[in-house]
Amino acid sequence: SGRYPLGTDLLGRSELARLVYGIRVSLIVAIVSNATSIVIGAAVGLFAGYFRGPVEQLLMRFTDIGLALPYTLAGLVIAAVMSAGLTRVIVIITVLFWSYPARLVYGEVLRLRSRGFVEAGEAMGAGGLTIVRRHLAPHVTSMMLAYSPLNAASAVAFEATLSYLSAGINPPTASLGNMISDGQIAISYDPLLVLAPGLAIMGLTLAFLLVGEGIKAFNPDLRRLSWLGR
Repeated sequence: SGRYPLGTDLLGRSELARLVYGIRVSLIVAIVSNATSIVIGAAVGLFAGYFRGPVEQLLMRFTDIGLALPYTLAGLVIAAVMSAGLTRVIVIITVLFWSYPARLVYGEVLRLRSRGFVEAGEAMGAGGLTIVRRHLAPHVTSMMLAYSPLNAASAVAFEATLSYLSAGINPPTASLGNMISDGQIAISYDPLLVLAPGLAIMGLTLAFLLVGEGIKAFNPDLRRLSWLGR
C-alpha cells in the first residue's frame, strides 16, 4: 500500500522502516569496526616491521593466529561470552579483522625500512617511535586508505552473517541479517522479506568497493591496481 511501500513483516511492522534502520546499523558497524581494526592492524604492522627481533616475532605470531582463525566460528565463540548488542558486533569484527591490515603494513614497512629517508632519520639520531610516526606511517596511509573500503564491505557482510545466526544484532532491533532470518519462513509467499535486505547488503558492499576503486583510481601510487583507472 501507499503507507507500506514494501509491505510489512510477519508482526505487521513496516518493512521499509526496518530496512532503513538495518542499513543504518550496518553502516555504523562498518565504519566503526573498520576504523578500529585498521588502526590496530597498522600499529602492529608498523612496530613489527621496523623494530624486528623479539617484537617482530611476538606481534607477527599473533597476526598469524588471527589470519588462521575461522572467522564465523570464532565470531560465534566470542558472541557466546558477550552480551548482545551493537558493541558486541563491533568488538567481534575488530578482533577478527585487524590481522590482515597488519600483514599488509608489515610487508610494506619491510620494503621501506631500508630506504634512504629512514636511514637518514636514524643517522640524525631520531628514535624508533619518531621514525615510525613521522616517516613510515605517512607512507602506509594511502595503502590503508585504499584498503579500508574493502574492509568495510567485508564488515557489512560479516555483520549480516552474525545477525542471521543470532550472534549479532538481535530482535527487536532491526539489522539486515536478522531481517533475512525472520523473513525466510515466509519466502514462499512473500519473497520481498528476504529479497529487500539481501539487495541492501549487496548494494552496501558494492558501494564500499566502488569507493575503494575510486580512491585507487585517483591515487597515482595505486592507480595501476584499479580497473577504474585503466
